[in-house]
Amino acid sequence: MGAKKKCPPQGAPAWMCTFADMMSLLLCFFVLLLSFATLDKAKFEEAAGSLEKAFGSQRERPLLGTPMGQEMISREMPGQPIDLTLQVQIIQALNQEIKGGLVEVQEDKDGVTLRVKEAVAFDSGRAVIKPQFLALLDKLGQAIAKLQVNVVVSGHTDDTPLKKDADYASNWGLSTARAVNVVEYWVNKFHIPPKRLAAVGYADGHPLDPNTTEEGRARNRRVEFKILSKEGGEAAFRGIAPIIQQGTQP
Repeated sequence: MGAKKKCPPQGAPAWMCTFADMMSLLLCFFVLLLSFATLDKAKFEEAAGSLEKAFGSQRERPLLGTPMGQEMISREMPGQPIDLTLQVQIIQALNQEIKGGLVEVQEDKDGVTLRVKEAVAFDSGRAVIKPQFLALLDKLGQAIAKLQVNVVVSGHTDDTPLKKDADYASNWGLSTARAVNVVEYWVNKFHIPPKRLAAVGYADGHPLDPNTTEEGRARNRRVEFKILSKEGGEAAFRGIAPIIQQGTQP
């Protein structure tokens, strides 16, 4: 007869006892860590806000304030992203002025901002539209009248106080009057519905550069056109101005 086969020992292998002990210790360790943890409310709200922005959730809020009691032409201005086609058409209308440095273009998540220097638009301390600026407004106004867009026109100054004999008591009045004159010019000439336009004056409240040099003050004196889509649409926000300046369609 052959040798008898040895039967394996009854019960679990010895190594499983050590493994089970280790798992139990790890479980206790993590439960202990959890009991020591505290919820930081501020950090939780910050993280929740980041997720809210990332997934496109929005809250209703006014687009513009009305500083010093100044009234806007339109109180409601939808803030939809402007799509690529509208951006191209608007910038094409001012292609010559953009190439010549008369108009700056800034593209961001809300839309397109066109920026015109005060020297092009108005005389110092005045709100009467200069002839050179009228030609630019005609080009832009024609494009806006045909497109489904809303426009916020904002006036900006430097921090230099106005002279005592000036037409306006402060830079608030001057910046607002300039924006209002532009909007009224468009409404009267191109019959753009007032609900698609807004005018606001910021005085020196939103400088681009410090008001410590003449160059900085000159850049801060400007008129801006914030162009927003009326109907909304898929947004494309970067690289539009270089494409237009090169004469190439996207």
